[in-house]
Amino acid sequence: MLKEVGASGQISLGKKYAGQLFQVETLADGSIVMRPVKVVPATPSVQEEPARYGAKPVPTAHTAQWAEQHAEQIAQYNAWATEREPYSQRVRRWRSEGV
Repeated sequence: MLKEVGASGQISLGKKYAGQLFQVETLADGSIVMRPVKVVPATPSVQEEPARYGAKPVPTAHTAQWAEQHAEQIAQYNAWATEREPYSQRVRRWRSEGV
C-alpha cells in the first residue's frame, strides 16, 4: 500500500484503523514502523469505574435543589414541548409538501 503524507503531515490509513493507537518508531535509515498497540493502565487503582449503560443517574443534592428552584420554568418548558411537533416529523411533513 502506497500512502502520501499530506500538507498537514498526516497519513490516512482508512476507516479500518479508525480510533486505533499505534507505536511509531523512526529507524536509523529513515524508515518509519507503525505497530498497533493497546494501552493498559499499570495498576488497577488507575482504572475508572466501568460505564453502567441504562442505569439512571443518581441526582445529587445540588441537582434536586436546582430542580426545586426552577420547577415553574421546567413545567412551562414541558408544556411547550408537548404541544410542539418533533423536528423529524416536521421535516417529513415539509418534504411531503415540497417545501
